Amino acid sequence: MGFQLESSTHLNTITACTDQVIQINRQDYTESVLISPTRIERLAARTLSDLDDALWGKVIADSPEVLLIGTGAQHTFVSPAQLAPLYQAQIGVECMSSHAAARTYNVLMNEGRRVLAILLLTNDATHTI
Repeated sequence: MGFQLESSTHLNTITACTDQVIQINRQDYTESVLISPTRIERLAARTLSDLDDALWGKVIADSPEVLLIGTGAQHTFVSPAQLAPLYQAQIGVECMSSHAAARTYNVLMNEGRRVLAILLLTNDATHTI
């Protein structure tokens, strides 16, 4: 399902999200991504356990107000111990399904908030929006 949202053409906008593809600025990504309004990075991560200190270092360096973690088709909680470096850096963290994280990212980005999102693609074909 495509999203309809007013946005600035120079900012990264998620234009669609399924369990197999994340579309950003109408370009398809078939792997997990770290996205900000000005940067897109492909990630090898497919599960929450793949999120590591090297990735948290990149997030902390960007100094966002909030990090949205899209956990795939199903909402899954990340352990507080795993998120400790982000909490210590005073970065808000919200976990939700990747579909919900995509929609929330677009809203916060269009409000001008300093937002980052990690969207995990688990390639689970059981849920598509």
